Amino acid sequence: MASTLKFLIVLGLLATGAAYVTKPDQTRAEAALKSQLLSALEHQEPGNNRSTASNLALMGCKLQPDGCYDLVRSGIDAQFSDHVVYTRYTITGFGKTADCIGAFTTFICPKGLIDN
Repeated sequence: MASTLKFLIVLGLLATGAAYVTKPDQTRAEAALKSQLLSALEHQEPGNNRSTASNLALMGCKLQPDGCYDLVRSGIDAQFSDHVVYTRYTITGFGKTADCIGAFTTFICPKGLIDN
């Protein structure tokens, strides 16, 4: 019984140490945001359910994805907070919000992108 408790305590300390060492920083959070936005852009196709202006904007974004990202990013408010063993990245913009938690080198947004 005592050896099991010691093992669990050591395992908990190792997990805490690993979380501390591998928590993503703000640079990684911005990179993850850019990756997600560019991936979403890549999967969009011009169509009849969009206005002509929207289709033109989408085509322009596909031709210049980095410039499009910079334009979209300027409309997004991002709050980064660093905690002891995890980080939190809250993103708000364009009527949507995502609250993400970073640990072990990755970000997870448990509720996904939700409407404000």
